[in-house]
Amino acid sequence: MTEILMATTNQAKIDQVGGALVGIGVKVVGVTDKSLLPEVEETGTTALENAQLKAIAFAKALGRVVLSMDNTLYFDKLDGDPRQPGLNVRRFAGERKKPTDEEMVVYYSQLVKELGGEAAARWEYGVCIAAPDGRSKGTTFGYATTFTATPSLTMLPGYPLESLQKDLETGNYRSEMSQQELSGLWQKKIGTPLSNFVASIDF
Repeated sequence: MTEILMATTNQAKIDQVGGALVGIGVKVVGVTDKSLLPEVEETGTTALENAQLKAIAFAKALGRVVLSMDNTLYFDKLDGDPRQPGLNVRRFAGERKKPTDEEMVVYYSQLVKELGGEAAARWEYGVCIAAPDGRSKGTTFGYATTFTATPSLTMLPGYPLESLQKDLETGNYRSEMSQQELSGLWQKKIGTPLSNFVASIDF
């Protein structure tokens, strides 16, 4: 597999997966026309289940093998707290209306401030690759991170929470990193499990 279609129009997500897969020479492309993607109700109870629902539906609609990725976010200090994002990273306290990128930064900045100004957290990813005939394969992986309550003035469209996370080695906000620097970050964070998964696909 030298190219894979990621069924999303979110360029930041496409760049993330593409950067993570640089080591195995796989090019990641996205969908330019959002109307080609059917609406899929995310009824799964995990990131992987939701990724699988979308991957299967999108592969059938597009007639191509596609990759779909969903994520969940868990703050260490919010176990048992209704403010724990979990699956609802973009659904504040169960609200149905999706917030804008700017509203995301404001909300999570205030949340982290309430948690002491810095907060340890973990991103969990569910990734699924599906074929038009309904075959699918999925995997999960994740990594630890730290959020800060003071946001960067630079925002990465589609991935607003990069404005609240810093690279531990340089101390720079992720949203201020170059694409090359971000690719290196994604290779370190998710490159190995994602590359091994993609390399295992035989359809």
